[in-house]
Amino acid sequence: MTSTSADQSVRPARWSVVDALALIALGAPWLAAALLPAVAQPQAYHAFADQRVLLGVPHALNVLSNLPFLAIGALGIGWLRRSRVERSVAIPYFVFFAGTLLTAFGSAWYHADPRDSTLVWDRLPIALGFAGLVAGTLGDRAPSRATALTIAFSAAAVAAVGTWALTGNLLPYMVMQASCVGASLYATAFVPSPFDRARWLYGATALYAGAVACERLDRVIEQLLGGALSGHTLKHLLASAALFVVYAMLKGRTRTAA
Repeated sequence: MTSTSADQSVRPARWSVVDALALIALGAPWLAAALLPAVAQPQAYHAFADQRVLLGVPHALNVLSNLPFLAIGALGIGWLRRSRVERSVAIPYFVFFAGTLLTAFGSAWYHADPRDSTLVWDRLPIALGFAGLVAGTLGDRAPSRATALTIAFSAAAVAAVGTWALTGNLLPYMVMQASCVGASLYATAFVPSPFDRARWLYGATALYAGAVACERLDRVIEQLLGGALSGHTLKHLLASAALFVVYAMLKGRTRTAA
């Protein structure tokens, strides 16, 4: 078998795995909503440890720690505009970086006035960021699917946030995040990428896992640090570091295979 025919046989197999991962990730939130009890948004979530006011900004460090999201989103969009990357890269990763940039505004608004109605505008761009990342990760391995994957995952992200906003059931949003991360990690581990640096996604995921842990330990971390920094502020910083790893991965990677 020639190398060309071998490549042609590998691509359909790789793309079928991508299609299966996409279907599982897209269907999981709605299957969970159909089979499991609804999950309500705990109102205690809004009572963050950071209560200080600086320069007239309430919950100041939780608000101001969103600035790195703005910087990373702008860097990513700027890189996509300047570099001549192929369409399969540009579309999903534009959604990823746009979600990152918009998170800076949505999250800052929410933390200045924490309640369910403002939390919607925090979660919506975050959901789009997840959609762009999983669509980009899968689209790298199946370029002809990239646009369709971006549309499908973006629609699912908006629907998951909308379901919570309209019905109060947070479960689809929670499962949407988990399924996007799971599909991205599975693809990274088991579906060859045509680019190097693909495994940098593991580092980004580890940082994001640390961010989630800090969110859960908001007050504990504030007490351990003597009030200098709360767990939720540290969550923003670790999440920003995770996003920067993805930016550095994309900016520095090179194509190694067809």
